[in-house]
Amino acid sequence: MSHQIEAGGALPAGRAAWWSGRGDKAPLVWRGRAFLPIVLPLLLLLVWSVSARYELISPLILPPPSLVLQTAVELIGTGQLQSELAISFLRVVQGLLLAVVLAIPLGIAMGRSKRVDAYLGPFIRAIWFVPSLGWIPFLMLFLGISEALKITVIAKACFLPLLVNSYESARILPRRLSEVGDVLELSRFARLRFIVLPAMAPALFTGFRTSVGKGWQALVVVEMIASASGIGYLMTWGRTMFQLDILIVVVIVIGLAGWALDYGLLHAQTWLGRKFPRG
Repeated sequence: MSHQIEAGGALPAGRAAWWSGRGDKAPLVWRGRAFLPIVLPLLLLLVWSVSARYELISPLILPPPSLVLQTAVELIGTGQLQSELAISFLRVVQGLLLAVVLAIPLGIAMGRSKRVDAYLGPFIRAIWFVPSLGWIPFLMLFLGISEALKITVIAKACFLPLLVNSYESARILPRRLSEVGDVLELSRFARLRFIVLPAMAPALFTGFRTSVGKGWQALVVVEMIASASGIGYLMTWGRTMFQLDILIVVVIVIGLAGWALDYGLLHAQTWLGRKFPRG
């Protein structure tokens, strides 16, 4: 038969392309692999709709999807959702920048100097391994519920991933890079700019990506506890007023915004890995 597998156990080239989904005549199920990530959300939406339709769960606890969609449209129409989301994004950016300024130079210094690591390492690890949530009551005594509190908590959450990645990447830099600096007679600043930082770039970006996720989570927590604005506050307000449709909208928006941030950073990290390959 013309479509029979050959003696070597391999499919003909055309059939292999068809079966793998890479050919123009690939099966629809294979060509539709891009839709696989939405299968589970659609199933959850179906279960949610059925539960609301037959009141398997009280509407006071689980509002129907139609009401949640209507609430989302209203929040977007009034601009409240965009406004609160913009406030939250600004806080994350400020906290992340503060963490970058503190963590990366410190991580490089600890990774390149055993003396700095011996003096500062134990203290910093002890301080920053305490969860961010545990620091909020203590920081509120000094900072109140001001913007400084929120930015500090976010910076604390972002600090450790950046520190660890910069420390590890600086510690294991290949010796030949130092030899290149010696041959070119580069100054310490020139070595840092042209040799050390480009070699560390992939690891630093991995820490940056992790820090963004940690900072986004810390933001929601601190806004729920000590804030009168932001996406976390909007969630708390919906729960306090027992408007669970608002609560569900905010939960979905937080998840989608976090996913979008991570997705964008993942593609940026892939591009950076090609531009500055390891080794």
